[in-house]
Amino acid sequence: MWINYLKEEKIYTISDWVNGATPEVKNSISPVARGRLNAVQHAVTESEVWFLPRVSVKSCRDVYDSFYNAKWSYVMSGYDAEPLGMKVFDGRPQRIWTEAELNITPKTADFDARVKEGSNGLEIFVLTSEKGWPYNRFVLGYTERCKTICKHVYIRREIMRVWYIIQRGLKAWWMEATAKGPPIHIIIGTSGIGKTCGLGSFLFYSLLHFNEGMLDVVAYFLEDAAFLIYNREGEERGTVDEYKRWESAVAAINKMKSESKGHIVMDTRYAMEELYTQLPSDVWSVTFLTFPKSAHFDEWSANKGGHHIIINCDDVRDMKAFMAWKKLSIHTGEKVSNRRRYELKREIEDEWKIVEGRINLIGPLPRYIFGLGCYEWHLKSVYDALRAMKKSDKYCYNDIIEHTADWRNDEVMNKLVKIVRVKGNVGGVESYKCQALSLMIRNMMMN
Repeated sequence: MWINYLKEEKIYTISDWVNGATPEVKNSISPVARGRLNAVQHAVTESEVWFLPRVSVKSCRDVYDSFYNAKWSYVMSGYDAEPLGMKVFDGRPQRIWTEAELNITPKTADFDARVKEGSNGLEIFVLTSEKGWPYNRFVLGYTERCKTICKHVYIRREIMRVWYIIQRGLKAWWMEATAKGPPIHIIIGTSGIGKTCGLGSFLFYSLLHFNEGMLDVVAYFLEDAAFLIYNREGEERGTVDEYKRWESAVAAINKMKSESKGHIVMDTRYAMEELYTQLPSDVWSVTFLTFPKSAHFDEWSANKGGHHIIINCDDVRDMKAFMAWKKLSIHTGEKVSNRRRYELKREIEDEWKIVEGRINLIGPLPRYIFGLGCYEWHLKSVYDALRAMKKSDKYCYNDIIEHTADWRNDEVMNKLVKIVRVKGNVGGVESYKCQALSLMIRNMMMN
């Protein structure tokens, strides 16, 4: 293992690496390990040159194995005797939806057509990492209660569809050499649907496993931090470095970009413009998670050829399955008495009626549906937005009802409107139409 080898050569610190390691020693370790050490050296040097505080690069110990080996569980429908007709299982599902099954994008003319409800089978699957995920900083400093909540992420059909598209681009660039450059994907979805929690976490997990660990590094940028995850190599365990400043992480990436294969996930609205000219998108692939009509990704679309992927909101079945998983997963593998099974069935079905009512009022937004405090706050925001819309001449109810409204980045649109994927006018380009988030919102607009 390279760490032990460096210790034998009396290389204990970055200073030792810079001043004491001979070319022979540096060339004796793997390119990924060498790239990582050079990257940290470069980040420290950049920080000192600009008279900034010494760069904070913190190694997050014992978290890599937790997410790399995340536990799987899943929910199946078609069990009439079970609560909500669903049953929870541990492990990987025997069959996951295919790309062809998920590639559903209506033409604009068919926008209002009701999609046929799928047959019984896999509804969602859940990944559990005891140490959390990048979006919650690997639960560092969290209370035990928060850790319990934040270690699970649920994966629905729309998330899997996004991964299939990204995976296709990665194969074309890294494996088949048929692409002109690394793929750049801009994933656009309504706020509150779990782009950060569910989609971001699953992309992160899938990238590390892509083609049996082909990628050496996955970089994950958040609003106030960045993580560089170095993938496992042979018997060497993977590692995670946390950077408190974007600039330091970018410097580290640029130092190793030629020696390592990497992918960058940008889960931040503010750094996209700022890092446009700094990220090595000519060498590494990049994925952005963002909301509609954002000026932050215009440059990436127009000048870098970023490919738009529209992700729809959860449907009712997704949310029903997740609620079933939350309630039933603790009983997986247990023998439950008939009496307790009956009580559990009533409890879950009563709770589902409450959740279904919330969906009808504010829309299918997991961020606000499952917590009472979040729901009540968001419901008030919806009523405030409806009043603001009524008083303003900037908006037209009919435009939203008839799906001709343009997206506006403001509180009114964010609280009342969702986007729905449709086929664009050119080739296979995806586009979207605006729609009222819920039945109540639509009815209030019509009245």
